[in-house]
Amino acid sequence: MIFAFICIATLFQIMVASQTATAIDTPLSKMNKTNYGFQLESNVTNSTTPNEIAYRNPQHGIFMLFPSNWTFSTSGLPEYTQVAAFYAPLQNLSDPIPARFTITVMNYQQNVSLKDFTNITLSSLNETQQQIKISSSNPATLAGRPGYQVLFSTVPNIGNPSSFEIMHSWTAIGNKIYVFQYSMESSKFDTYLPTVKQILESLRIDGMG
Repeated sequence: MIFAFICIATLFQIMVASQTATAIDTPLSKMNKTNYGFQLESNVTNSTTPNEIAYRNPQHGIFMLFPSNWTFSTSGLPEYTQVAAFYAPLQNLSDPIPARFTITVMNYQQNVSLKDFTNITLSSLNETQQQIKISSSNPATLAGRPGYQVLFSTVPNIGNPSSFEIMHSWTAIGNKIYVFQYSMESSKFDTYLPTVKQILESLRIDGMG
């Protein structure tokens, strides 16, 4: 029961953050951090311009590539298990909420199987059918490892008239669950989906399990 509660709480705190967060930190192209448990480095893919930034988190063995015009932040994360958030640039004044990609790592005292975590997470989501609508739920591959991915949208209501699409992906390695989530307004979700797929394809999780 406690495990299920953690799953539900994590999902809904992430969902709330997706609808309220704004990009307030520094664009990746202007950063070269090598402390605070992470590293951001230019990844030059042609002779002149670094159009990608490499994010490394040695503590959790994570490596990912992000567009250099996205914004990196570790502030204002709603859950202590979230280690980083990345925001796409705002396009214009009618685009008040940026596309958001978050990395979450949950540590447990004992090893957690992908099957058990997936079953509990899906059960938790199914219990919230009045608030969300699941459009796909399938096994996935993350960093060359077995994983799972769910695509769902929030149901508009009086308090939140806009609908948000959320792609929730996870894998289990030893006693850690790695969760990668992309969220955006439903009407603009597909705009950034190709970029997010490239980000996920660049994922490596080294030295774990």
